[in-house]
Amino acid sequence: MKNTLLAFTLAAFSNLPSAAQTTAPTAIHVAACGLEFDLPAGYKITRPQRQADARYDQSCAFDIVKAKPGPPLRGECKDEQEGGQPPYHVCDWEVNAGPPTPSVRVARIRPGTHAWLDSFTRTDDGRWMVPNAHAGDQPAEAFSFFGKPAWKGEHVVRMFWWRTRTKNYTGIYAGSGGADVTLVQLAPDLFVQLANPPDDAQGGCQTFCASLRLGARAQDLP
Repeated sequence: MKNTLLAFTLAAFSNLPSAAQTTAPTAIHVAACGLEFDLPAGYKITRPQRQADARYDQSCAFDIVKAKPGPPLRGECKDEQEGGQPPYHVCDWEVNAGPPTPSVRVARIRPGTHAWLDSFTRTDDGRWMVPNAHAGDQPAEAFSFFGKPAWKGEHVVRMFWWRTRTKNYTGIYAGSGGADVTLVQLAPDLFVQLANPPDDAQGGCQTFCASLRLGARAQDLP
C-alpha cells in the first residue's frame, strides 16, 4: 500500500509544470536591421523601415515600444489667459517637439565623410556634434558603450503646444526639451543611434544595451 501511494505521489509531482515553465521570461531575443539584442520582458519592436539618403549610404530604423501600451494621452484645455483660442471647451492641446527620433537607427557611413543622422552630425574634421536649438550644435562626449566606441549628448529642441482636433488656431511656444541620445560604432563604417533605450524593471539599460551587437545575417545590414 505504501509503495502504491508513493508511486502515485511521484507521478502527480512529475506532471506539475517545472520552474522554467512557470517563470515568465525576463528577456526576449530579437534580430532586426542586421543587429541582435535582448529586450526586457514587456517590450517589442515596430516593423523595421529602410531608407536611402544622401547623408548616408542606407539606413534601417525601428522603435522599441511597450508590448501592452497604456491608455492614450488626453489633451489639455487652455483658456484665454493660458493663450488658448476658441473653442475653449475642446481639450485637444498637446506638446509637440517635432518628428520623433526612432529608438534605433542603423546607418552605414563611409569613413572620412561628412555625415548627419537624426541627432548626430559628423564634421569634416571627424567630430560628432549633437543639435541644440538654443546654443547651436554641441560636441558629443566620447565614452565606452559596453566595450564599444560611442558618443553621447543631449538633443535639445524647441517645443510647441499644438491642437489635435481643431484646425484653425495658433500654436503656443512651450519652451525647450531635451532627450539623451547615444551613437555606437559597431564597425568602421557602421553606426547605431539610440534614443530612449528600454530600461530593465530595476532601472538601467543592462539587458538591451549590454547585448547589442552585429547580427549573424550580414545581408540584413544597411
